[in-house]
Amino acid sequence: MIAKNTKTLLCTALVLGLVCSGTPQMTAQAAGKAKLKTKNVSMTVGQKKKIVIKKMNKKAVYRFVSSAKSKASVSKKGVITAKKAGKVKVTVTEKYKKKTRKLGKVSVTVKAANDKPIVQPSPSATQGVVTPPISTPQPVVTPQPDTTPKPDETQRPDETQKPDETNQPSANMEPIAQYLEDKNYDAPAGFDRVDNSVAGVVEDITYDSTVIKEGEIVQRKAKVVLPKDYSEDKKYPVVYLNHGIFGNETSLYGDKVQNVIWNAIAEGVAEEMIAVFPNGCANEYNGQGPYDGFSVQHYAGYNNFLNDLKKCLMPYINEHYSTKTGREYTAIGGFSMGGRVTLHIGFTLQEDFRYIGAFCPAPGIFKHNDYGVNENGLFTRETFTLQEEYMDDTLVMIVKGGNDDIVKNFPQDYTDALTENHVPHIFYEVPGGGHDGGVYKPGMYNFFRRIFHEKE
Repeated sequence: MIAKNTKTLLCTALVLGLVCSGTPQMTAQAAGKAKLKTKNVSMTVGQKKKIVIKKMNKKAVYRFVSSAKSKASVSKKGVITAKKAGKVKVTVTEKYKKKTRKLGKVSVTVKAANDKPIVQPSPSATQGVVTPPISTPQPVVTPQPDTTPKPDETQRPDETQKPDETNQPSANMEPIAQYLEDKNYDAPAGFDRVDNSVAGVVEDITYDSTVIKEGEIVQRKAKVVLPKDYSEDKKYPVVYLNHGIFGNETSLYGDKVQNVIWNAIAEGVAEEMIAVFPNGCANEYNGQGPYDGFSVQHYAGYNNFLNDLKKCLMPYINEHYSTKTGREYTAIGGFSMGGRVTLHIGFTLQEDFRYIGAFCPAPGIFKHNDYGVNENGLFTRETFTLQEEYMDDTLVMIVKGGNDDIVKNFPQDYTDALTENHVPHIFYEVPGGGHDGGVYKPGMYNFFRRIFHEKE
């Protein structure tokens, strides 16, 4: 009996010892698992907040996926950027040693900013304006950043589109890297020739703008360039092209830019696309009234075009034409003042534009004192950059003429800042080129053949 009881007690002790020795280990493993600390986030449009994970494994990879990027995007490091009013779920997962574990979801509530209708800014009393002779074209300058109309994040231009059509990843598009590596900047002979056999149609449109006068609707004009055999049964990407100072919606049309597009499509180097030539001075005079000179008031109209494009023109185009929507199908480009407008819009509305082309861009992006006007600039050198999620998925092109004595070295200054900020981009100078179509039209040709390509 004693031997039998002793054996039983020993077996029991052994089992208890194994269980007890394993318990601290299992408890430690459970205690060591990463958990979401952030469960609910309330934000206003424009705010950034970071998702906090307790006991993160330094060897694991954490992934953050937003259910609606148009409302709130999330960086690879878990930083949420509020873009548009609404509710969003962010799914957080952990991958470690080929195993993926779901940590949970973060509920994000984005509240609208309390934005008021746009009012045209007035110049500071300390700003001096010197008007150069009209017979000598001069570069464009821009108003102070604190007077620059800011985009209304509560209303997106593609609100009428289905959510699954907008702001989606560019996984179905050719990677930007291959177009950055393409160092061929030549344009073939006859690239801008008039050839009716490949021409499409140009339509004149009038759309309502709500950002010109507070509480009023102002009608504005634009030209829409359609590809040959345009059909409502197909959908097309869209490029918005901006004119220089003293121009309007007829300027690029008069310089035959539409032929550059049509010829590139016919040659098979560019995708079929819709091009829009707007009036880039979004004030009540459309650049033709008392603010038509080199003045802060005039330049404020060009800054305000960001709001006109975002809230009024883009929705009109998407409603009345058969367009593909989303940043991978939307581009913006421009010459001189239009180049400055392009950089302003492209780098402000990064979630809307995958392709940004600035040709002989005018001053005003950074602080400067040029032609008697002292401006703080639209960006600082540090803020002139791309968000992490768009850094390798945006085509930025800047072109200048080697003998351009109008915008001088400002385009070089812009590319230097992008290089300092490690932003991949294309910059090239046309030897002997000036401030004219001999530089910007070949530049646009090179831009057109690098945009909108889908994977085969």
